[in-house]
Amino acid sequence: MGELNGTKLSIPAVALLAAALPQISHAENTGTCARTPPSGQILGKPFPASDNWYGSEALAVMLPPDGIWRGMGPAYHYRNKLFWWSSGFKPGNESNLKVKGTRIDGDSPPANISNVSSAHSPSLGGWTMLVAVEFPSAGCWEIAARYLGQELKFVVEIPAVKRPGV
Repeated sequence: MGELNGTKLSIPAVALLAAALPQISHAENTGTCARTPPSGQILGKPFPASDNWYGSEALAVMLPPDGIWRGMGPAYHYRNKLFWWSSGFKPGNESNLKVKGTRIDGDSPPANISNVSSAHSPSLGGWTMLVAVEFPSAGCWEIAARYLGQELKFVVEIPAVKRPGV
């Protein structure tokens, strides 16, 4: 038996943790990033069912439950897709979505935001807007979006990641 933060772990769990830790280790969370939690509000149709919504039916996004962005890692500048929903959205209106990312706990160039596109899938609830977000550094980042007079802001933490041998 092992123990982690007061929690007893079985031998297989300890072995699994020991094997995983050398491969990727996240920098310590200093607790200084006031991450935005999902509201827990369930939005109606056509929004997919989720407890991770943030926003309203006018403009909404699904946030990571813990507010930590787990993109593709530092080799890809912490890049990932970010889907945006708005009730009544129709393809062709995506150019009205403006997104920016600003680091709020240090100096950094702004996040690189792709051109907005649209995507459709039943699992997405139908049509949605899509951007790729690429953060140039780890840290505490505010994402701000405007769409047809609606504004939505939230904060995510981009953890520093150390790769083996680096």
